[in-house]
Amino acid sequence: MADSHTPLERLDLVSREVEALATEVAVRAKAFGSESGAGPRIALVKQRLRIALDELGGYPGSTDDITDE
Repeated sequence: MADSHTPLERLDLVSREVEALATEVAVRAKAFGSESGAGPRIALVKQRLRIALDELGGYPGSTDDITDE
């Protein structure tokens, strides 16, 4: 990714890639069975995504939500 992208643009691009990759993994698992040891790895990915979503949950919806923290 070029350095000319803002963090928000990069987040948008990466989230699209994550969505596509997650779909690919899920479809393959349904069609061919899951890979050995995939369960814990999937659980870790889901945990990371929950943490990321929690962080985005704190994104200010308006300028009134901005604090000095």
